[in-house]
Amino acid sequence: MIKLFFNLLAARRRYRTEWVEDLPGDVRRETVYIIGGRQHPFYAAVVCPRRACRQVIHLDLSEEVQKRWRLNEHDDGSISLTPSVHVTAMRCGCHYWFREGRIRWVGTPRLAVPKENRCYAR
Repeated sequence: MIKLFFNLLAARRRYRTEWVEDLPGDVRRETVYIIGGRQHPFYAAVVCPRRACRQVIHLDLSEEVQKRWRLNEHDDGSISLTPSVHVTAMRCGCHYWFREGRIRWVGTPRLAVPKENRCYAR
């Protein structure tokens, strides 16, 4: 029931996408920053979607290292990231899919996600 409630709330909020060369000093909620520009995105950064948490989550998009997240830009300007975002190094321990600019919470236990698909806040 709680998962359904969070999914309904998250489905209503749509994240903006900003393509930037460097991460700004004032990182806003409900905005996904794609650092490196459209030609060569290096990583994505987003404030943790849990309201009580203000940590910035960094997701590697670089072609130069083993790529863990793929970025897909849609016709309406929204983005999707694959695979899911699973944060284990923060107090909130959030796990979600980022689809078409919206958060879709995952209800699986932390250990069910392969280690290589987990991310760690910097």
